[in-house]
Amino acid sequence: MVDQNWVTSSQITRQLEISVRQLYYWELKGIVEPHTITMGAREFKRYSPQDVKVLKSVKNYLDEGYTLAKAMEKAALNGSTGKMM
Repeated sequence: MVDQNWVTSSQITRQLEISVRQLYYWELKGIVEPHTITMGAREFKRYSPQDVKVLKSVKNYLDEGYTLAKAMEKAALNGSTGKMM
C-alpha cells in the first residue's frame, strides 16, 4: 500500500503551477520516476515526498531562467536527488 504522504499528478501540477504534459515530459527526461499503481486496466502515478522536493527544485531553477538540463544539473548538485544525470 502506498503511504499517505504520496501525491497524485494533479496535486503536483496544482502545487507547482505546471501542466500535466510538462510533468510527464520531466518524467521522460528522468527527473523523477513515480510509483505506479495498477487497478484493473488503469494505472495511477504517485509521487513521493522526495519526488516533490526534486520537482520543486527544478521548477525554481526554471523560473530563474535556467534551461531544463541546467536546472536538473543544479538540483542534483544541491542534493535534491542523486538520480539525475
